[in-house]
Amino acid sequence: MRNIISICLLFFLFVLGTGSTSFSQTDNVYNQGTVWSLAFVRTCPNSTNDYLKGLKKTWEASLKDALKEGLIKSYKVLLGPAANQEDYNIILMIEFENMASFDPDVIRDKKWDAIDQKIKDSMKDEYQETLLNYENIRQFFGEKLMREIYFK
Repeated sequence: MRNIISICLLFFLFVLGTGSTSFSQTDNVYNQGTVWSLAFVRTCPNSTNDYLKGLKKTWEASLKDALKEGLIKSYKVLLGPAANQEDYNIILMIEFENMASFDPDVIRDKKWDAIDQKIKDSMKDEYQETLLNYENIRQFFGEKLMREIYFK
């Protein structure tokens, strides 16, 4: 009888202890952070530097202006070896304040259009050549939006 009482007591303590740490679906265990747009790219052999040079003139130049205009919070490029032939070696990352940054907004769209036009004007014919060359030196694996989170 004493063993049964001990087992019941241990079970009760276990249930009581785990009950306070379990989370229902409505309990958030994190706070929402910024939103990241990620693009995954694999460059062809011996073309990574050419691709990065093109990105510096187009992608980074645009994002520097977008940062100044308050359109984005930050941007990054991650570079590393592909894990296999089906993998990417570059991740292009752009940080936005929140998901509302993707909602239609005439003023924001005009700022992006002005930035795009500025880059095109500064590069002239080289802009189109650079973009066309991307198709020859890289494979685009897709994009993803992800929210940064902070555990509570």
